[in-house]
Amino acid sequence: MKRLEIQSNKSVLKVSQKPKYNIVSVVDLHVLLQDKNMRCKLPVSWCQWRFLKTNPGILNLDFSSYRIVATRNLYSETKKWPAKYDSETRIELEKFWNPKIQEQNKARQKFDLKSDKEKYYVLSMFPYPSGKLHMGHVRVYTLSDCMARYHRLKGKQVIHPMGWDAFGLPAENAAIERGEMPDKWTKSNIESMRKQLEELHCSFDWDRELSTCDPSYYKWSQFIFLKMYEAGLVYQREGLVNWDPIDQTVLANEQIDDQGHSWRSGAKVEKKYLRQWYIKTTAYSKSLSDGLKELNPEYWRDIISLQRNWIGKCTGTRLDFELKNGDETMTDPLTVFTDHPEALYGVSHIALSPDHRFNDPKYYTSTDTSQGQNKSADRLLTIEAVHPITGDVIPMIISNSQEEDEIIEAYLGIPSLSQHDLECAQKFGFTFKEVIDSDGNIINSDQFSGLTKNQAFQEVCNYAKEKGFGGQLTSAKLKDWLISRQRYWGTPIPMIHCPKCQIVPVPHEELPVKLPKLESLTKKGLSPLTQATEWLSVKCPRCGGDATRETDTMDTFVDSSWYFLRYLDHSNCSLPFDREVANQLMPVDLYIGGKEHATLHMFFARFFNHFLCDAGYLSHREPFTNLLVQGMVLGQSYRVKETGQYLKPEEIGFSNPKSPVEKSTGKPLIKEWEKMSKSKYNGVDPQEIIDEYGVSATRMTIVYNVAPKSDRRWSNTEFRGVLNWKGRIWSLVTMVLKNYNKVDTAYQDIDEWNRKIKEVRNIHLAEINYNFETTFMISVAITAMQQLTEYLRSVPKEVAVNSDIFLQTLAEVIIMISPISPSFANELWEGYRNTITFCSTCDMNQLVQEQTWPELDEDCNMILNVKCNNKMVFDTTVPYSILNTLSKDEAQQISQRHPVYKKYFDVHTVKSVHLTVKTDYKATIDYHIPTIEEEVIKKLNKKRKKK
Repeated sequence: MKRLEIQSNKSVLKVSQKPKYNIVSVVDLHVLLQDKNMRCKLPVSWCQWRFLKTNPGILNLDFSSYRIVATRNLYSETKKWPAKYDSETRIELEKFWNPKIQEQNKARQKFDLKSDKEKYYVLSMFPYPSGKLHMGHVRVYTLSDCMARYHRLKGKQVIHPMGWDAFGLPAENAAIERGEMPDKWTKSNIESMRKQLEELHCSFDWDRELSTCDPSYYKWSQFIFLKMYEAGLVYQREGLVNWDPIDQTVLANEQIDDQGHSWRSGAKVEKKYLRQWYIKTTAYSKSLSDGLKELNPEYWRDIISLQRNWIGKCTGTRLDFELKNGDETMTDPLTVFTDHPEALYGVSHIALSPDHRFNDPKYYTSTDTSQGQNKSADRLLTIEAVHPITGDVIPMIISNSQEEDEIIEAYLGIPSLSQHDLECAQKFGFTFKEVIDSDGNIINSDQFSGLTKNQAFQEVCNYAKEKGFGGQLTSAKLKDWLISRQRYWGTPIPMIHCPKCQIVPVPHEELPVKLPKLESLTKKGLSPLTQATEWLSVKCPRCGGDATRETDTMDTFVDSSWYFLRYLDHSNCSLPFDREVANQLMPVDLYIGGKEHATLHMFFARFFNHFLCDAGYLSHREPFTNLLVQGMVLGQSYRVKETGQYLKPEEIGFSNPKSPVEKSTGKPLIKEWEKMSKSKYNGVDPQEIIDEYGVSATRMTIVYNVAPKSDRRWSNTEFRGVLNWKGRIWSLVTMVLKNYNKVDTAYQDIDEWNRKIKEVRNIHLAEINYNFETTFMISVAITAMQQLTEYLRSVPKEVAVNSDIFLQTLAEVIIMISPISPSFANELWEGYRNTITFCSTCDMNQLVQEQTWPELDEDCNMILNVKCNNKMVFDTTVPYSILNTLSKDEAQQISQRHPVYKKYFDVHTVKSVHLTVKTDYKATIDYHIPTIEEEVIKKLNKKRKKK
């Protein structure tokens, strides 16, 4: 037990208390309890204060009338430097600098389009405004803020915007549950999350803020949609949806549980055909596939693979066939993928898969003798297709025997190219033409006759595009984008249904089509917008007759596929963005976001950008130069091995930490690292972390020790390393401030120390620069900063306080820390610049964020790694002045001067030499020496050739 002495103005009481200390988070902030009349003052520690608050009877005081007055212990307030970076200093530092960092962020100079400074556009994927940040948010927005602050220090004009992906199903569901409209709920959440991001010290350009649910934003989503419609890329067709038969409503995939039941009603979900809106993304398959070649594979490798897999191989085209059922022309055409448009004149039939909607007895012909007998047999249908060029009728069958590499719904039967198609045509008595002669040229195909297959392939596709029935190069795998959602909280689709004119687009001057206000939202019904009867009724823009609005809203991916362009010109009332502004500021230099968005979101965003480029709104086809795909933040989960049930922390027994059990039953548990989730009870509230450790330590820890692309296993033990390093930096600055101008300047080895400090400084600065600038590995940059800090700590104080290069390097360390930990760096800098009055590379009259990022010395040396068969042998140095232009011959000459070279390489024959130069960082020369195995194989090959 520890005796705590608590003084009041009346008496001295002795209280027995056993404090609970956490080795990292212990808070020992000395405070004054002061009443409102400035009378009774009680000097107590923070731990004692918490004890007294929970035990008010000890002093017989009403603590509601008391407030905390912190004892000042911070240089920025007292001009006295605290010797230790303890919990008291940390808390005071955060309290003092938090509002000032936010003020600094707001006061930053506005972006000047006329400036000759280099621009840098760093973009983090905008969040859905759930109302509360999670650890994944903390990670991605700290990463983007570190990069933005780094490039500002590099002298660039940085674009670092933030907005809200505000439409979507969660807001609508929350509104239904709470009995309020989603706009109110969303607005409240945005305000809450904006405040949290500001408190996280994120230096976003809040003057560019946007929200996708704002009519001033979704007006332009509707505008782009109409431009796509005008370009022939938007159509309406019947498509399958998830249907809840009890609630009589359409469900999104995420509203269906693993057993196929609705999460609302519990009903077994059915598949139902409804008319849906589609965007013809398949028309851009080849463009999007080719665009991947423009991307840097070093940063995009995994994403390029995901995108190529999503798009598929562009080996054919999609063609639209009009359908007839007897004398009736059906509403929707049939779209068929084919690898052989050149053989279009040789089609004998169209085969549909057994899963196709036309596999229905009502469409079977009466002559289909296999009906009801052999379910695996092919079936002839009453529906027929119309040849898009000749107008001839093409029979259609349901094929149970068609062999295809990829699962497709419809297939062109061409007997000239397939034995199976020939047998099928003969079986049903279908007529057909031979369209390819023995030389591989096209015959019996009107204007395409006489062409080679490759020529005819291209010409038929061109003709199809000209006549509007397909022709764009695409894959069998990719499908068009279904954007219809039978929801309220989304962008209204700007189309009108007229009995006379059919589908009519809303005129551009009438945009936006705003969401109407509804009295309430209900679970039941096809679309909530059908309730807005006044909004629903409209005059047809074409004929002036009575018409109705489209009641579907757009997939939220539409809104998030172009937001990075609106940021650049968010107040433009005439266009989505100004072309000249976009051409000047695009592409995005660095895009940061979760790997879960690497397929769909990236595909749709690239599609939008390619379309807008073709439409004349942009000159850059690819929207993003560099991509940093951030890994997830994982939490440790515990579930019962027998049942799979996840347990809350208080339900787990840790008597044997290596083998935790369910506390109530003793059953063994499975311990895993999984994505943080409420349902798995493994989430961590960022606010609790920040309250305990502070913003500065939280920011540094989330980017520390783990590569951004890797998943991070979150543990509070990571704070130990960060706080230890910060403590070492603090003690280093303390040493300088304490001894500056007070230690004898005579030190015999100071010149040699200066040389070493300069060398170490440049080697580590090159490492830090490379990992900020090129790899975005902030974790590696931090490691280099730690190594540089440790080296500076090894320098004798007599040298340190009298060495300009030491004082400069320490100042630069503070500057380099500032993008990661702004408040910590600000306090260090205040003490440093008010004591060290001169530094050749810094402006000591300016704040730390107004400094410039340190540069490599022109006369320094960089590392040249020397390898043999890709294995490290030794390293030497190369002058920085020639590094970036280093030739293979120069690298060989430098490496050959090293004493190890002769010992290692002179006894071998060098077969080849490969040189790699990383700009402003280092070079690697790799000597290839044949191995014993290679020599044996070479001799055996020579013997074989002689035989």
